[in-house]
Amino acid sequence: MLYVFENVRPFNLKAVLDGGQAFRWKEENGRFTGIVKNRFLSVDYSENTLLVEVSKGSSSREEDIRFIMDYFDLNRDYLTLEEELTEEYPELKKAIADGSGNRILHQDPWETLISFIISANNSIPNIKRVIERLCENYGSPIIYKGKTYYAFPTPDALSSLTEEEISCTRCGFRGKYIIKAAKMVKSKEVDLQRIEKLDSKDALKELVKIPGVGIKVASCILLFAYRKYDSFPVDVWIKRAVEEIYFNGCQKNIKEIIDFAHKKFADKAGFVQQYLFYYFRGKNI
Repeated sequence: MLYVFENVRPFNLKAVLDGGQAFRWKEENGRFTGIVKNRFLSVDYSENTLLVEVSKGSSSREEDIRFIMDYFDLNRDYLTLEEELTEEYPELKKAIADGSGNRILHQDPWETLISFIISANNSIPNIKRVIERLCENYGSPIIYKGKTYYAFPTPDALSSLTEEEISCTRCGFRGKYIIKAAKMVKSKEVDLQRIEKLDSKDALKELVKIPGVGIKVASCILLFAYRKYDSFPVDVWIKRAVEEIYFNGCQKNIKEIIDFAHKKFADKAGFVQQYLFYYFRGKNI
């Protein structure tokens, strides 16, 4: 089924789907294909029009439309958001202009948790490869147009694995963390649905109880799965960006940068983080 969404602007397909917040998208001849919540999606964008092809499943047309609009955050006025950010923070004008159309996806908390455990000390291409092997080995098949794709594996599927078994995904030291996280989620020792109802501070405390989840990984989960927009994940690119723009290149520790971002950007911190990450990583600054 093909869905057409007109007057969607700004929208930067590459920034959104290949910018480090989701890892199951592939670029093919200008289009992006991926698996999201047990659906195969093919996405294209041109002339302010977003085209989304969705594999036929049990969902209705209305459910598909709601799902697409929610996932791509289509109800938010990013044009106004970017104008407000540029006016309020003129020092970010170049970064916002360069990444104009970047949007924060609304992802599944379980998939986001495991994906960002895998992301620790890892490159984006390798993260994608590990996740793909994880899905191919332990996810349910999705058949579309004669091709087989795989859904993200469930907590049940991963919780029963041994470290030796999961090593086929080449996830390295992260294997034990993936298995432990699956066991904690399956037993409700960590309740991913309850975390959504908590404020960012308490939600972060819950997430870091999971082995392999530090402040940075937890902040990514809060931003990309729970829409806690006051979250400000800090990696090497964001650290460098904040130090250069706001501290004349002087080094600051992670806590200082997070505290600064919370005070400076408040509930827009997550959006600012995305523009900074895309700009500084893309320009290799």
